[in-house]
Amino acid sequence: MESCILKLVDLETAVLGHYGEFLCEQIHNEENTKSVRFKHSATPVNDETDLPDVGRLQDFYDTFGSIVFYLDQASGDAARQIAPPYEWAELKDEFSGWFEGLSDDERSESVPQWVDTCLAIGETPSSGNYILMAMDGAVAGHVFEFDHDGFEFTHRADDLVEYVQTLLKPDGPALMDIASHMRFVEDDRNMVQWWIRELRDNRGNVVST
Repeated sequence: MESCILKLVDLETAVLGHYGEFLCEQIHNEENTKSVRFKHSATPVNDETDLPDVGRLQDFYDTFGSIVFYLDQASGDAARQIAPPYEWAELKDEFSGWFEGLSDDERSESVPQWVDTCLAIGETPSSGNYILMAMDGAVAGHVFEFDHDGFEFTHRADDLVEYVQTLLKPDGPALMDIASHMRFVEDDRNMVQWWIRELRDNRGNVVST
């Protein structure tokens, strides 16, 4: 008997219909500004995958194969990526590498208990930071972001669909976090870097760092 696919039509429309621009200033030369257009890039649904019944994973992957958020086509910079399931194991290995060499005491002080069984479902591209979903305990299904600078685990949403919704409408602190990982360098011979001053989107939202 075939399973029933429950595609999240409203979420798909929200993701694919959202675009805008970053107003940026050149780092160390703030009078020089430019606009950088962004959009979200989604891949089609992959072959049917049997996913854990937690955190609305199945709902999401019945709708998308993966999503890259706030993509700048020219530089390839992006704010976040929710990866296809076949990439999760590699992401988990990369994430776990940050804890190699920790003593038992250090690990118990800095690493939540749910980390051992969590899924690494995405990342902040080119940063060494990861998007995690807890699989056990009271926080099962919740989405966290791991920042290796300080070994910080930040709760972002109660499930994956809510997490995507929050990404589509960042506030000032969230935009600051996005800005800290994007530089919009388009040419290896001209390493000019840019800082996001403001986000403006097609829904009328205006957010400043």
